[in-house]
Amino acid sequence: MRNSSRSLIKVLGTLGLLPFLASTLTFHFDFYGHGFLAQSVFVAYSAIILSFLSGAIWGQVLEQPFQAKGKALLIGSNLVAISAWCGLLIQQPHMSLLLLLCGYISIFWLEVRWLKQIRPDQSFYPNLRFILTTLVCALHLLMLYPRF
Repeated sequence: MRNSSRSLIKVLGTLGLLPFLASTLTFHFDFYGHGFLAQSVFVAYSAIILSFLSGAIWGQVLEQPFQAKGKALLIGSNLVAISAWCGLLIQQPHMSLLLLLCGYISIFWLEVRWLKQIRPDQSFYPNLRFILTTLVCALHLLMLYPRF
């Protein structure tokens, strides 16, 4: 992978945190009285990004020669994508946030545990994903924490 691609991936990954951060701040500080709307925005954006990450696994598995591990990855990523969709349907924001939090942990585990075995050539990506996932999970926990 060229350095320009790595830089772009890092920038896009970091920029992807901004909607999480903005909605968390809006929720906790209730900017303009939009606190609970911010919670809905956070859940929707979280479900979209989690589905995107699940779909990205498909692309990586399909570009490799078939392996038994690939089948497990495809099934696991589908389960995570379906759980993200369920997070949108649940009318209890705290349950949605918990489900999505578990989804991020699961998708990271799938990527590190299984995808790395199929594609060991991406040395920088697991480190980046660890940082981004840790921050996203921390923001989910902040959204679960009652407003001050």
